[in-house]
Amino acid sequence: MDRGKMPSTGRGAKSKAPQHPQDIFALGTKSTVVVSRDAEKRNIHKPSTSAADRKRDASSYGSQPPSKRSRIGSPAETTGGTSLEVDPVDLVPNVLQALDTHNSDKLLGLLTGSIRLLKSQRSKPDPILAMSLLYLTKIRPNMFAHDTVTQSLCTLLKREQGAAFKNKGNPLVFVLACNMLYAGHRDSTNWPDIFIKVYIEDALNERWWVECSWCKCLVENILTAFGTKHPPASLKPTESTLGTMSPSGSGSPLMGSTEDDVDNTELEYTVFPRYSSSYEAVEGLVMEAIKDQIQRRSAAPDAIGKGFLKLLSATCGFPEIRMVAASRLEAWLHSGKLWKVAQELLAYVCCNCEPTAPRDHEVLAQLVRMRLKTKQLQLAYQACLREMVSESPALLRSVVTHTVYNELSNVRSPNNLAVLAALVHAQPQLAPAALADTFQELLVRSEDYLRPLRALTRECVRAARADSHALLPLARALAAPPPHDPPAEVRERAFASLADLFCCCCLVTASHSKHQPEYRQQLCGIQAAALGWLQDTAVPVYRPSRHDCQLALNKIMFVESADAYSKADNWPPEPERGALHRLCCEAPLPQTTLLRLIFIGLAKEVPVAPAEVFELVEQLVRRACALPPEDNPLQVDKLEIADLIFQLCQFNPPDNITLPQGYSPPPLAITSLYWRGWLLLTMIAAHNPQQFAERAATTYPTLRALIEMCITNKPSIEWGSGTGVDAERAEAERAAILQLETHLAAASNAKLPVTEHNSRLLSQLTTLEPLGAPRKPPQAIIESLQALNAQLRLGKLLCRQPALLLELVERHGTRRAMPWLLQLLRHDQLELSVLPVQCLCEFLSSGGGAGEAGEAGGAEGRAGELCAHVRRTLAASPAGARAVLLYYVQRLAHAHKHTRARASRGLKLVLSQSSEDTNEMDFSAEVNPEEWLELLWELRHWESVREEVVARIRAACLVECIPRHVAAYIDFLASYAAKTPHKLHTEIVLDLCQVLMERSTVMNSVLGGASGPSHPEQHRTLLALTSLFYDHLQKVRNNTFPEEEEGEGGWPGGDRISLQFSPGRRTDLPLVIAHAHLKLLCYGPSANIQRHDSAMRVFDSVAVDTEQAMYSGLAGAWLEAVAGAGGAGAAGGLLPDWLRLHLVRSARPALLDAGLRSLPAHKLALFIQTFGMPVSAMSALLGALDACPAGAVVRLGVERAYMTQLLRVQRARGACGGAAFAAALRLQPPHYPPDFNLFASEPLPEEAEGEWGSAAPPPRLQLELVPTLLAAVFSGTVVFPGDVDTSFTKLIAEVTNETSNNKYSRVPKLYSSCVTSFLLQCCSATGVLSLARRPDLAAPLLRALRPGPHLASSLLSHCKCLSGPVVTILRGLVRADPAVLPDLPPRADREHLVALLESATPSTLEAIGNKIIESQDTAVVVDVISLILERNQEGYYENKVKPEDGIECDAPLFSNSGRGCGLLLDWLSELQQETLGPDPHKQMQLMFRAGGGAAGGSVGGSWRPLLVTLLAHRASWRTLHTCLTMLLDHPGDWAPGSVLNLLETLCSSPRLCQGRDKAAPKHHQPPDALRLTHRQVGVLVGYIVSEGVRAERGGGEAALRRRVEARLPLLLRCCATPPALLAAARAAAHHHPVLLLMLYLKVPKTAELLRRAESRGGRGPGGGLGGGAGAGAARCTPSATDQPTHTLLTAITAPHHAHTKEHTQKLWRMEADIRSMWARVEGAGARALPLAGALLRGAGALHAKQHQYLLSALEVLPDSEIFAPAVSEEIHSILECFVQMVRQTEGGSSALSHRVAALLRRYLACRPPRAALLLHQHRDAIASSPALSGVSEGEGGSGSWSPPPHAVRALQRRSDPPDTLHWLVQEVEAWGARRGGGWGGAESAGGVLRAVAPLAAHAHAPLRLAALSLLARLLPAAPDPAPAFEAIMECLECDQAEIAQSALEKLPELVVGMQEYAAALLAAVFDLGVRGRLNVETHLAKTIQTLNLHRAC
Repeated sequence: MDRGKMPSTGRGAKSKAPQHPQDIFALGTKSTVVVSRDAEKRNIHKPSTSAADRKRDASSYGSQPPSKRSRIGSPAETTGGTSLEVDPVDLVPNVLQALDTHNSDKLLGLLTGSIRLLKSQRSKPDPILAMSLLYLTKIRPNMFAHDTVTQSLCTLLKREQGAAFKNKGNPLVFVLACNMLYAGHRDSTNWPDIFIKVYIEDALNERWWVECSWCKCLVENILTAFGTKHPPASLKPTESTLGTMSPSGSGSPLMGSTEDDVDNTELEYTVFPRYSSSYEAVEGLVMEAIKDQIQRRSAAPDAIGKGFLKLLSATCGFPEIRMVAASRLEAWLHSGKLWKVAQELLAYVCCNCEPTAPRDHEVLAQLVRMRLKTKQLQLAYQACLREMVSESPALLRSVVTHTVYNELSNVRSPNNLAVLAALVHAQPQLAPAALADTFQELLVRSEDYLRPLRALTRECVRAARADSHALLPLARALAAPPPHDPPAEVRERAFASLADLFCCCCLVTASHSKHQPEYRQQLCGIQAAALGWLQDTAVPVYRPSRHDCQLALNKIMFVESADAYSKADNWPPEPERGALHRLCCEAPLPQTTLLRLIFIGLAKEVPVAPAEVFELVEQLVRRACALPPEDNPLQVDKLEIADLIFQLCQFNPPDNITLPQGYSPPPLAITSLYWRGWLLLTMIAAHNPQQFAERAATTYPTLRALIEMCITNKPSIEWGSGTGVDAERAEAERAAILQLETHLAAASNAKLPVTEHNSRLLSQLTTLEPLGAPRKPPQAIIESLQALNAQLRLGKLLCRQPALLLELVERHGTRRAMPWLLQLLRHDQLELSVLPVQCLCEFLSSGGGAGEAGEAGGAEGRAGELCAHVRRTLAASPAGARAVLLYYVQRLAHAHKHTRARASRGLKLVLSQSSEDTNEMDFSAEVNPEEWLELLWELRHWESVREEVVARIRAACLVECIPRHVAAYIDFLASYAAKTPHKLHTEIVLDLCQVLMERSTVMNSVLGGASGPSHPEQHRTLLALTSLFYDHLQKVRNNTFPEEEEGEGGWPGGDRISLQFSPGRRTDLPLVIAHAHLKLLCYGPSANIQRHDSAMRVFDSVAVDTEQAMYSGLAGAWLEAVAGAGGAGAAGGLLPDWLRLHLVRSARPALLDAGLRSLPAHKLALFIQTFGMPVSAMSALLGALDACPAGAVVRLGVERAYMTQLLRVQRARGACGGAAFAAALRLQPPHYPPDFNLFASEPLPEEAEGEWGSAAPPPRLQLELVPTLLAAVFSGTVVFPGDVDTSFTKLIAEVTNETSNNKYSRVPKLYSSCVTSFLLQCCSATGVLSLARRPDLAAPLLRALRPGPHLASSLLSHCKCLSGPVVTILRGLVRADPAVLPDLPPRADREHLVALLESATPSTLEAIGNKIIESQDTAVVVDVISLILERNQEGYYENKVKPEDGIECDAPLFSNSGRGCGLLLDWLSELQQETLGPDPHKQMQLMFRAGGGAAGGSVGGSWRPLLVTLLAHRASWRTLHTCLTMLLDHPGDWAPGSVLNLLETLCSSPRLCQGRDKAAPKHHQPPDALRLTHRQVGVLVGYIVSEGVRAERGGGEAALRRRVEARLPLLLRCCATPPALLAAARAAAHHHPVLLLMLYLKVPKTAELLRRAESRGGRGPGGGLGGGAGAGAARCTPSATDQPTHTLLTAITAPHHAHTKEHTQKLWRMEADIRSMWARVEGAGARALPLAGALLRGAGALHAKQHQYLLSALEVLPDSEIFAPAVSEEIHSILECFVQMVRQTEGGSSALSHRVAALLRRYLACRPPRAALLLHQHRDAIASSPALSGVSEGEGGSGSWSPPPHAVRALQRRSDPPDTLHWLVQEVEAWGARRGGGWGGAESAGGVLRAVAPLAAHAHAPLRLAALSLLARLLPAAPDPAPAFEAIMECLECDQAEIAQSALEKLPELVVGMQEYAAALLAAVFDLGVRGRLNVETHLAKTIQTLNLHRAC
């Protein structure tokens, strides 16, 4: 429908309808409210009607006017006289016309009339009228601001009296009226009061337009009159059930405040205060209406409607309204229909309360007193309070105060604690502060409120759901000063109560926040607040006494007992008291708390003595140190705390004593406190190694010494360094204390003078010098520190700071042992990663780990682990690599030689990857850096550390003094510089220039001096240095450096030189580089080296040529620079005098010319006077002096005599020149001796020989005297005229001279002819006999003469029956003619060579063999010798014919009795380095072949040991391994003795002991050097048995036993592990039982190993250990059990022991050891019976009690062992001793007699004849004892010997109840006690053990404990403890802690009887302690202590 177009037909008024635009808005020009005509918008008015009705209503509403006008002019209207009747259609034209004509009366009448007409149409307003009014409002809104119009419009908003419910007005009328009123008064600031009235009226009644969203433009401006603050939406009820404006109660957006209204209403209006000037009037109107409503409805409270409460909510801006609402809110909140509106009212009341309004405090009191019943209301109430205190924090104090007072009253509200909790959550800082203010108010009252306040604090925290974070703000607020000073009568109580509240806060925090990690910080904060209160507030406010202050301080720091904190209200309760107190004590000690405590002690106004505070601080620090270090319980970083601690220790003279004027007392401290202060600082430093310890140790030397003691567990090295200084300091301290005490005594009028004897302060004071030299504390302090260190692990905590350890290592130096460092590394619980890597590096390089490796294998493993850890650190990350490498390379430049050596050694260890270096390195040997420098290139992180490492190596070149090390560094830098950038290259060159210039002595050794290099190392270093300098110079020449590096940034400061290159290039270089280059040229190139040295082969021709080229390049460049320098002035900068001297000394022509160029005469004169100048250089200098002008030479002013002598000496050396110089100086040649020809050119005259100048030559033997001499010597027929011996010597000399000449020489042989003639005369029996009589003369004569074979054979034919040297020589002359040695081809056949050697004689064998060795191949010669020796073994050369008796014949040369084999062996040992040679099998046949030989004798009896020895000592390990593999893996036809000898030789080889201690420890086990496999061990056993069987054939069983016993050490050494021992035992059982038996005797566990192997299904030994042939051997062979058994038996029967409890325990332990040994080692008891019998026979009856232990041991032995025939005499004697003992001591009625009787019964059953004889012999003694008499009468007693059978069966079944089993266990234990420990023998004990062992893990505690106790008694007598071991392991692995705890408590007693399982048990217990919660440390310690007591010998 189109409203704009009105129909033309109908009433005439219709045509006058104005054409209003369609965009008319109700709220002025910007109103967005448009009454739409569509169906959706029309549906707003009648939502309950159907769609057809809506259409019908809409058509009538839009097109037809109302048919009947309502009556205009009501008596209630005051504007009736001014109103005019108007047609709605004509309203707008008339109004516009009135406006145009300025007719205000008409205008007012038209408006009021239209309003009256609209009021009459309230139920169905005319649309045209409404639109007309809206249009007028839009175009002229100010018309509606007139009072009359306003009054008329307000009548539309008023309620009609008497109107029916169905006739209530249409919402459109209210909306239209409200918007017209707002439009008229929009710009007005003072609105009329009628708006308030109509608002109140509508708000109290139907609230038609008050809650309409289209009317909010007017409503919200009216609400500004009340000044009410709106609460947040969260505080209002979530579901709105308030009434609506429609009669039907529909929720139309126009009538209700719903979400649809908010969404569909978009109004633009302004809201600002409209009643700011009429606040009191508005308040009066509101209060009048509210009171009227209350008075009218007071009689019926239920008549109060929701509108009233909403009005109260809207007007809560007035304090009186809030008071009215608060006084009635409790009832309204509990009302069934008002509670939601009342909840909204509560929110308004809380949000509008103001802290400045006095009435609001009453409102808060009313709110606090409310008692809400439901949870929802309580939550809403708390939310409102939270919002209130959030908006107005000033109200919090009042709320908290009223709440606390209400809680403490008798009518307290149940909401108080919840309210307080809510407030704390809302204001976590302000709420505790308000609560603290209230607490302080209550504490200063006359009543004692401490108990209720403690309860209130706890309940508040509980109500806040364990939120104890508010307690810290509460404590801080409690520490604030109170608002008023408390009265004097309550000060003491208030002070104590506040201190108790602080403690209560701590306890509550611990109770509620103990599971939170930050609760300790809260405790520390509370304690800090309490200490601040005590320091700043408590003393001036409460003025406590000293006792009260000290008590409060102790309570705050929780050093009082737990009961002291629960005296007020008995909280905490008894079960929780100790735990909470412990939690509070475990709070850390922050630095602020520590400082506050010290400040309290230092403050004079605090009534606490400094000593008392010091005691408290010490106690707190110790308590904090006992906490886990990882929790950081003691964090301190301020160094000033040390001075403050010493101030607590300081002694201050009394204030009332006046000291003399001008005297100031010295700083003194109380001695005990002073040294305890040092301990305090040590504990603080231990827990703060990084922040505090390092700086404190540097500042305080005494603390540094104490830290050192904690780390090393040794007194500090600084305490013994200054004995004299300490004495002087002590004397000065004594004098200062005596002087002070003298002044104090004088001031106090003392009569006696003060001396050292009567001084009171001398022993109590000490000098306070904490910064002075380190002082040694008293011994008591040292012991206290040691105890603290052990208890608190201070040393381990201090080790966390690397700087402390490193500084300590450096102070100890290399000359002191550092066992503490080894202890740190040996610590099992200390990981290597905990220690700083620098200390690990120091320990590794010092050789500590390897030094200890020889002593214990664990240390060796720790050293290897340490080395591996450092290597892992090196390879893990760049940071690790930097830490390790920089630590070492920095020490390469250390001033101390040993430090550099250790650094080089450490670098070798960490850089090498071989694991053998750690153990095999000789830490006293020098390590060359060449061994590790090349390894740097292979590092993973080399690129990240290379610059720093190279920089340190450069620094090492400047310090190192060993030439080889400097050379290695230079080589490394040269190789590195080729790959580095320019700047780094320049730095290297500069450093090496400094080395070359400043370290001439070292560089001369490195490079070879001025004469040039002479060793390969020197040449290599010179080449490296030359290449480095040459490359650098070439880079400079080629301009490869950046510009900035060539400038000032690249070169150091100083003089420079410009170097000109050939292409015209020029560069500036530092002068030091030029000097270094020129000095390097003086050492010369390496091309002058002698090439004959094999070590110089590395310098090939290419390297030499390269170096020569580089040298030439350097020389050319620099010599050109020298030549270009020009005059002496320019050259002086480049060539100073010292450098010229080097150039001249080099004696190289080019350098020599450069050095002499432009050199003046006076410098030449100086140069010739220097020492060490080469001759050529000296000649050049003299020549230069000759060339100088004569005047310059004359002006030198030298001493002529000295210069003359100098020239003489140089001329003598060979120098030339200097003649002109000598002539210029007029030097005269002096007169010298004739033998000196310095200036004389003629030769010296020959010296005449004097008369006695030379001795005459000795006279020759006259030829004619030769026959006489020979006759006198040999025949004795004539007398020789002269000395026979001298003459015969001359004769031999003449003969030798003649025969030594060539046979073709023409020299006559006169003397030889005479001797030959004499020998021809001796060709008879008599003559030959005369020669044989004088072999000392004849033999040399024959050797010198060497007669021919004819003469020799003639002489030999006459001496058939003679022998001796003469005969031997003659035979040699006959058989060996040197001229006829066989000719050999270069490659002769083996058979030919063998035949040649076999045909040789003893005299020709050596010559023939030497010729063969020289001409033939070595392998062939070795083969030939081996073949001959093999034939010797086979008896090939032995005589086959037996010689006749009495006739001796020469043995063949290569037979066993011949001498040729020895020479062959010598040749064989020299020809081959490896004894086995190229054919190992053949060589081994020679050494180890079995059988063969002449007559079946032993093979190689003379020469085979030599070959075996050579093999063991000369062969390599590989060869020996091959040999052993062939002998043991492939057993063939080998000789057992030779093989075993080789194995023993290898085991005892000196090469195995290299680098080890010469004196082995007592319990040192030699290593298994051979490491044989199990199969090889079996072969070794076979060899031993074979050798023993061969010995048995010749010497019987005794020889077999001796031979096997001799080889047992070798076998045991090869069987170091149980598997190897088992293999040996099996092999022994297979080969021979005697070997198995002897092996068992040496190692008793062999039998156990065999039994286990058999039980696992392996092959058993196949026979017993002691049966058959081995019984005799077992008796004759010592056993491993003999020594401990004899020791224990001797100790157990010793008569001198005191009968004490301790001694009884020792005897029991020894008895248990004997029983366990005899029960488990077969035959051990029988072997000890002779000793036991002897001990019993030698003892008297007085020691019978001790012998009972021996009886218990005997009872364990089985009958087959104790009553064996071999020991029948011994057991018979033992029984006699026991029978006599029973008779003499006990009378036969005690337990001893019964036990002896049982033993006699066993004896009678096993050996009846012998037992009957014993009973007959001692029938009197037996008859006197009832127990023994039963044996003789034949009474059965076997039942008591065996355990109770029913008990054993029941225990085996284990089906009875636990109580019954417990009783049975006790019965068995009682039976065993009667048996005295024997338990009926080993078999019975084993059966009982197997039955009882499973009960050890029973859940029934008494049964379990009884079973464990019985096991402890049974184990020493049981042969097999395996069941008990399994039962104990089951206990330890059980999940029930009580079962494991029972086993742990009995562990020391159980281990005594099963020591073979001790290691496994201890490991299981340790694992239990690691993975469980049981405390096993005590049980482990007791068990280990018990094991140590049982170690025996």
